[in-house]
Amino acid sequence: MKKGTIFRRLFLTYGITIIIGFGILALLLMQLFNQYFIESKKQVLIEQGQKISQEIVLGLYTGQIDQQRLTDNLKTLDNLLNARIWLVDDSGYIIGVSGTSEDHFLGQQIEEAQLTQLYKGKNYFQIGNFGGKLEEKSLTAGYPIFVGLVFKGGLFIHAPLPEVQKTFRDIYAITVGAILLAGLLAYILLYFQIRRISKPLGEIGAAAREIAGGEFHKRLSIKTGDEIEELANSFNDMAESLERIEENRRNLVANISHDIRSPITSISGFAAGILDGTIPEEKQTLYLNKVLSESKRLGKITNDLLELSNMQQGQMSAEKQVFELNEIIRRAIVSFEQQIMAKNLQIELHVFDEAIYVYSDSVLLERILVNLLDNAVKFTPANGHILIQTSDQAGKILVELFNDGVAIEQEEIKRIWDRFHKGDASRGEHRSGFGLGLAIVREIIGLLGERIWAESGSDFVKVTFTLDKAKNLEAIK
Repeated sequence: MKKGTIFRRLFLTYGITIIIGFGILALLLMQLFNQYFIESKKQVLIEQGQKISQEIVLGLYTGQIDQQRLTDNLKTLDNLLNARIWLVDDSGYIIGVSGTSEDHFLGQQIEEAQLTQLYKGKNYFQIGNFGGKLEEKSLTAGYPIFVGLVFKGGLFIHAPLPEVQKTFRDIYAITVGAILLAGLLAYILLYFQIRRISKPLGEIGAAAREIAGGEFHKRLSIKTGDEIEELANSFNDMAESLERIEENRRNLVANISHDIRSPITSISGFAAGILDGTIPEEKQTLYLNKVLSESKRLGKITNDLLELSNMQQGQMSAEKQVFELNEIIRRAIVSFEQQIMAKNLQIELHVFDEAIYVYSDSVLLERILVNLLDNAVKFTPANGHILIQTSDQAGKILVELFNDGVAIEQEEIKRIWDRFHKGDASRGEHRSGFGLGLAIVREIIGLLGERIWAESGSDFVKVTFTLDKAKNLEAIK
């Protein structure tokens, strides 16, 4: 165990708690047993005192037995009860003892307070040395003696406390042994339980260090069925996200090296050719237009990156208002007129109403449509077909965009919204984008509080998103 580890801290903390808890329990049980045994012994002494006074001592005062016979009976009871028995008269003088070694107590007077309680007809009980007369601490029970209504004295029975405790010493030993065994078992269970907690936490820590070192492929396999397993699963999700981010980062480097280096190379090459006369004057306008086109491409890449960054940092907000949807869709289609004609694409627009009013941000919505159409036009083969249609479902307007093209695998559909994702690493005519368009669409949809999803069949791709339907249309019209 390393110093400062969670295993050490938990083991020491709970271990000390167990020791203290079982120690307190042992003391409480010992105290309870002690009280119970003393009370039990006290009850026995009181019962025996009552019996002795009724059967024997009263016989003395009624003349049925003599002093010698009384003494013999007291000695017999002394051996049976393992207790000293004293008989006192109404003045508190000791007139009978059960042990021969106690004959010197005969004629001595007990304390007035000890006799007064018996005179009142009450039993007497004390733990001590009976006013200094006893050599060892004893449990003393006293019982009054009355003949008729006349107080004749009392009977005191002294049970040495060590003898009382000796009777229950085995029970004490068994109790303490059971507590120690329970404490040991608790410590063993505690060890394995803390081990069960600390070991997976250590694995998570080690995996975190590997990921911090760039090993994003690291995964955990922890099956505890509790919050630690949930933590491990969340860790795996985090590692998977980091791995995707790292993959995107690498893709970004690759994309930048191609999508930015290529236009820069073209721009610098055309500019150098014009300056050094390699490009004849009659073709300079053509190549200057190419320089302008490549410059615009660089500008678009930069603007997309800045826009996406601003969205993800919460620096852009939606300004919602009521406006007509069909006009926005038509305007977006018109902006792709040249690309549509160049590929001889067929565009269809199916709307469920001539005027559809929605509550959204018109500028952001147009950006969504432009990015989705850009993808559709780019990936639809020549002479293909694109369909845009709207529908009203439970207060939500659904906008669906279909286009012909190669099917997208289900696993791939989940990733098309990731920034810098382009579907595959090929660099054909359909890979000229920078992988930011759909990422921007997803961020805008989130900003508007709407939903968007994609589906793919064997020869088509469909993207659907929702919009809030405007209320109080009569007031608008």
